[in-house]
This record gives sequence, C-alpha cells and structure tokens, in this order.
Amino acid sequence: MKKKTAILVTLFLSAAGFIYSQETRKISTDTTRQIAGLPTGTLTDSIKTVTITATRTEKNVMDVGRSVTVISGDQLNVPGCNNVAELLSQQEGIYISGTGQNPGAIQSLFMRGADANHTAIMIDGVPLSDPATDHGQLDLSELSLADVDKIEIVRGSHSTLYGSSSIGGVINIMTKKKYTPGIHVSANVTGGEFGTQTSTLDENVLLDYTFKNGLYLTGGYHRLDVKGLNATVDTFSHPLSYQMNPDKDNYNKSEPFAKLGFYNKNWDIYAEYKNLIENTDADGGAFTDIKNATDHFVRDFYTGGITYKLNDNFHLQYTGSYSHDIRVYRQGQDTVDMFGDVSTEDDFFTGTSMFHDFKATYIFKTSHFIAGGGYTKESMTLNTYSYNSAFGYYDDTPDSVKFEQSTANFYAQADINGGTFASSLSPYNLLLGARYTNNSVFGSNETYDINPSVKVGANSLLYLSYSTGFATPSLYELYAPNKYGDNPANSYTLGNTQLKPETSSSFEIGIKHSIANNLFFTISWFKTKVENHIDYVGLWNPNKAIDSLGYGDNLGYRYINLGEQITQGFEVNVFLKLSEKVGVSGNISLLSSALKYSANNIDTTQTHNAKVQIYDGGSFLGTAGQNTGLLRRPGGLGNFSITWRPVKKLALTLRARYVGASYDAVYNSTLGVNYYGALAFVNVGDYTLLDVSASYEITKQFSVMARGENMLNTTYYEILGYSTRGRSFYLNLRYTF
Repeated sequence: MKKKTAILVTLFLSAAGFIYSQETRKISTDTTRQIAGLPTGTLTDSIKTVTITATRTEKNVMDVGRSVTVISGDQLNVPGCNNVAELLSQQEGIYISGTGQNPGAIQSLFMRGADANHTAIMIDGVPLSDPATDHGQLDLSELSLADVDKIEIVRGSHSTLYGSSSIGGVINIMTKKKYTPGIHVSANVTGGEFGTQTSTLDENVLLDYTFKNGLYLTGGYHRLDVKGLNATVDTFSHPLSYQMNPDKDNYNKSEPFAKLGFYNKNWDIYAEYKNLIENTDADGGAFTDIKNATDHFVRDFYTGGITYKLNDNFHLQYTGSYSHDIRVYRQGQDTVDMFGDVSTEDDFFTGTSMFHDFKATYIFKTSHFIAGGGYTKESMTLNTYSYNSAFGYYDDTPDSVKFEQSTANFYAQADINGGTFASSLSPYNLLLGARYTNNSVFGSNETYDINPSVKVGANSLLYLSYSTGFATPSLYELYAPNKYGDNPANSYTLGNTQLKPETSSSFEIGIKHSIANNLFFTISWFKTKVENHIDYVGLWNPNKAIDSLGYGDNLGYRYINLGEQITQGFEVNVFLKLSEKVGVSGNISLLSSALKYSANNIDTTQTHNAKVQIYDGGSFLGTAGQNTGLLRRPGGLGNFSITWRPVKKLALTLRARYVGASYDAVYNSTLGVNYYGALAFVNVGDYTLLDVSASYEITKQFSVMARGENMLNTTYYEILGYSTRGRSFYLNLRYTF
C-alpha cells in the first residue's frame, strides 16, 4: 500500500509542478466546461462558489480557512454516480462502506476516520439522522440525487456551529430553490446491470413553475427498482451450511417530494415535504443468508425556512424540520418447525426528531458576525423481538417503551477580516466561535473554534484551525432495555443512562492554491482526539479470575465510555487542466487511527466493578494501557480521473479508485470466555477499481451517457461476509428544458 500511495503522491505533486510553471497560460471557462464534460462554469464554481456551511455566511471557497469541497449543481447533472454516497466516496478523506455492495445495503460514512455517527448530514441546513438506530446515524442509502442543487463538505470538527455529531465534519445537501420565471422540466432514466441476472432501473422526474413575482412550485418523483445479488458471501475458504439455499436480495425505493417557496431580494421562504419508502431483501447478518427476510423503512420529512434581509448588512433566518420514520425488520426462517409452521422474528422501530434554529447575521465592512440558538428533540420506540409460531405470539418488551432526549443551544461566531480596520490587513482573517449546549440527559457542554488564516498573494491561502466538539449518546445506547446476561433477572441493561457525551479536540493546518483556470490544489494535515469513546463491552463476575469465568458469570453487555480514539492524517486534492481538451483531477488521503483504553480510565459506576471484556477483539481490560486499530478505516484512499473531449459534444472519462487495507471484525467463538466468543480483527485487503464513461450532448436539452464500473471485474470486499458488485454497465438518458 505504501508503494502505491507514494507513486500517487509523486504523480500529483509532479503534475502540479508542471502546471505551476505554466502559470501565465489562460484557459477560458467554456474550455473548462469542454474538458470536464460539464456545463459552463463548473471549475470556476468549484473554486469560487460561495459556501455557507463552513462559516454559515456567504464566502468564497478560497477564502475559507478550512478544508472545504463544493460539488455544484452543474457537476451533479453529469450522472457518473448512482447516488449521493457514491459521489461522496470520490472526495478526499471520505470512505463509505456499502457503496460497492448490493444496492440497498447499509451505507456508513467515515470522514477522516471518525465514527459513522460523528459526521453531521444535513438537508438545507437541518440535520437528518435516524434516532431509532443503534448509534443514531443515517443510512446513506436513503439519499438520492433527486432535487439536489449543491453539496458542501466541511472536514473537521464543527460542533460550534452545528452541535452534536459533527466531530468528523459536516455534509450539507442543498435542494433546488430558485429558477428563472417559467416552467422547468427535468427527467432522468438510468438502466443497467451489475452481475448475472441483475438489473437496476432508476427514474427521476422534476417539474417546476416559477412566477415572475418570485413564487415557485416544485414537485418530483424518484423511483429505484433493483434485482440484486445474493448479498452474503463466504469470504473464508471453508464451506458454510447456510449457503445451501442462497437467495438474491432485491431492493426498491420510491421518493415523492414537493416544495412551495417565495424568493425576492428581501425574502427567501420555503416549505418542503418528502416521503421515502424503502423495501430491502435483508439477511441475518454477515455470512448469514436467510430467505424471506425484509427491511421496510418509511420516512416522512418536513423542512422549511424563512430568511429576511432587513438590509445588505443584517439578516434574520429560521430553519426547522420534523422527521418521523418507521422501520420493520422481519426475519423469515428457511425451514419449518416440527408442526409444519414457519416462524418469524419481527423488530419494530420508530424514530422522531424535531429541529429549530434561529440565527442573526450582521456584516460590518469585511467582517461577519452571527449569533443564534436552537432546540432539538428526538425520540424512539421499539418492540425488540416478536415470535409467531404454532405456540402463539411472544414479545419481550412492551409496545409502550419510548425514549427521548432534548437539547437547547446558543452559539456565536465572529469572522473578522483585517480589511475591516485597514486595507493593508485584508489578507489576514480570524474566526472565533463558541457554543453552549444543555442536554436533558447529560447536562451542559461548551465547545469553541479558533481559525486564523492568511492570504499569500492573490492565489494562496494558509490556515490553522483548532476546534472542540462533542457527540451525544444515542437513545438506544442510553435506554436499550435488553438484558443478555446468563441470569436476566440480575443482568445489567444494554443501555446505560450514565453515559457521558464523547468530546473531541481537533487541529488542522492547510494550504489552498489556485492559478487562473489551470490549477487548483489543497493540502492539509489534521489530528483529532475523541475522549469518552462509547463502546460495546461484556461485563463479568468481579469475584472470579478471568481464566475461571464460565456459564453463570456473564452479567450482561453494555455501552460504556471507554478510552480515547485518535485519528490523524494527510490529504491532497488536485485539479489540473493539461490542455484545452484534457483535464485531470485526483485526491489522496492517508490515515492513522487507534483506540487507547485502560481499566484505570473507566467510570466503575457504569460497570459496577465488573470485569470488562472489549467485544471487538475479545480482550479483557487490564490496568496497563492497550491499543487497538479502528474497524473499517482504510489507511489510504486515492481517486484519480482524466477527461478527454475530442470534439465539443463528446466527453470520455477514465476514473480509478484505490482503497487501502483495513480491519473488519468477524465473530470467533474461541475468543473471550468459553463458548461466548467475541469479534476477531481480520485484515481486509486493498483494491483498485477502474471505471469508464462516455457522455454525448445530442441537443442542449437531451444528452446520453454510458458508463462501465469495475471494468477489470476485481473481486474485493468492503465488509467481510457481504458480496460486492462485479463488472457493471449503465446507460443514462437525460432531458431538461
């Protein structure tokens, strides 16, 4: 892996040096569009487009002292990806497990090595999560590219502005709002196959009518139907009995949405409703193929906002949302019981979240000041186990089990530019921010952000950032009533109401540089430490030696605060225009991660002085410090693409993606105590995928694209026990007016 990474680094930096020597060469914006196969303004937009996520004020990307990526609407119009997760996977510092698996597989995002629940995913500035999941994180397979206008990615801790779950960064997906007066229609159809007897059909239609007075009505519908692969696979050499009757796993999703809004120079008002329905043929888990298992998910999502510009210098804004989701997981058995009845296991989960945020922005010369506050509330209900058979119906938790927590916050930020005081100081900028949070479960928390930067000439920016963050324990981690010990009456519950929030400190240093339309690159180094890391452990009889533990000594499994998680890394992103017809882009991410823990650092009120077994790895905590790696965090990532436009309307693209080796965890009955077992760390090898595509603009309104993915038919794994897509082919037709 080190050799491959070194080659990629050398390639990018050498190319950057070559282009830098050609600084005086100018290429027009239209040429940029031609070499990238994109509409006019794509590269210019990527570099200069205002970003509101990083600072919550409008600012050019080159002036923001953080690692920021803006994926514009023009880039989104080129259908080189099936969904949001695949698009995000091409950006530096982001790894998403599940993007290469069967469509409908759970897609978990790891930004800069942070946990999957440590990156805030937002729609139009409001958070989107799933309070009914174990850790509260969003499954990215839920997100489509329908109605998306722009995606802004801000890396690094951003809890000062966005609160919990933004330790790794923030991703803000912005939907379309403003159109020119008149009627607008967009239609996309993508069909393809990704294996033997598989198929996918993706349809998206959007209709908008905008009145001359600024009122607009938008409606659309997105539909995805998949005949899939058998999602499970034996990634080891020995045969497994459950694979005697494997079945293919299908998936379908429907997503109608509607928006009503009004926009003029003083007001921006909108309200949107989106309904999502997903049906997935699921399996019992890694390696475990069970027929007739299904996962049914429904979300109703309401969002809205009001922005009032009192004048050019003072703005008031409100954003809010309400989300309600239902998940029903039904696991059908492959065989019948002795009475000829087929038994089923059902799990029912519901989650609700409510979000309100009020913000005031004041612009004084070249400086921006914001102050605001908000309130969030989330709840979940669960019925964790049901059983239907000839003997009747059994349920181990009451239907009325409901958990909830609420959070109130106040925040302020001063983005001070030296030009406010003297024109000679305009290259210097200092951003200061602070946030106070009060949670109904764990109490208060304070975070802050210090971010100085300086422009060197007209084309370079140097920046430093130090920020703190936090992540609230999920409702399931706090309240799950399940008892898994040998004696349930005396076992501890899985949920732990004494959990503390995970807290973080992050440091980043970076440089951005652009040269006309020839070159844009960013380089950054970061380090993040997360304390009070929450993990899943087994608790054992404190009065016995470890080698004497056996049946009757297990006191249950719990979530506890465990040690500290440390991630650090290096990122490079480059865009080059080699000629008027050829463009090259790429990024490299190198990551080092570790989890450090010791029995001396554990709050014994959470463990009741029991012996603590780390389920991931199976080791028992001792007084000496112990280190482990982090699961599903590749040590290296690389993306490279080159686009050639031989004629004006035709664009040919070659794309390569490298994913370095990582660790996964597989159950091993020999770990831990007697037959209890635990998860063993297993190496998942690195891999490289090669994709090709060709797009042709038949008319200004109608275009066609053909693309092939994994053209070398590489066998690889993202998660052990789950299959991935082989060589795949897709055809897209797009019509707009």
